[in-house]
Amino acid sequence: MKRFAYFIFFLAPLSLLAQVEDHIRSGNHLYNDGEFIKAEKAYNKALSQDAKSYEGAFNLGDSYFRQEKYEEAAAQFESIAEDAKDANTKSWAYHNQGNSLLQNQKLDESIDAYKNALRSNPNNSAARYNMAYAQQMKKQEQEQKEDSEDQEKDDKDDKDDKDDKDKNKKQKEDEKKDQDEKGDKDEKKGEDDDEKKEQQQQPAQLTKEDAQRLLDAQKNQEQKTQDKLKELKAKKGQKVKIEKDW
Repeated sequence: MKRFAYFIFFLAPLSLLAQVEDHIRSGNHLYNDGEFIKAEKAYNKALSQDAKSYEGAFNLGDSYFRQEKYEEAAAQFESIAEDAKDANTKSWAYHNQGNSLLQNQKLDESIDAYKNALRSNPNNSAARYNMAYAQQMKKQEQEQKEDSEDQEKDDKDDKDDKDDKDKNKKQKEDEKKDQDEKGDKDEKKGEDDDEKKEQQQQPAQLTKEDAQRLLDAQKNQEQKTQDKLKELKAKKGQKVKIEKDW
């Protein structure tokens, strides 16, 4: 009985290892056929039976990457790199993490991942090439940002210039309007003054009663004048008596 249990002890791990390899092999076939979701499930089955399977872990990260699950892929490869015992495995895990971050437009993080890959293995030419590519993308992004800022500044300056021109134009229009209104007022005032002056130069209009009184006064004056003339004539016709003095 003890001998039988002894053999069971060793047969179980061999059987488990075979199952892990079968799941990984199945996942690889699915991966090559483009069935990345099914491949992911197969690799997860393998890892559920052997969490330390680097092949299953790597291929699971690759299946995430192919599905454009870049965040999951980056986290998977980072976990592999942290647990890896040999430098070469660590270097490639960081390299694949950098690729996932790069696809997710996280340039600074991807450059750091490539640097970690080169620290683990300076001869990793793929990591060196991809790091240079990420650095170039970052440089272009910075230049585009600066160009965009310059363009925004130019647009703002153009807008300020246009606003100033519009303001000056409106100010001139307002000044012209004020001058025209002032000219109209001066012209009207001149017309009013001329009309007033003309009215002052014209004789006052007499009422009928005033005219009659003037006519009566004139007749009375003429009558008085006639009476006085008659009186003078009468005096002139009289003889003057001269008294002698002797």
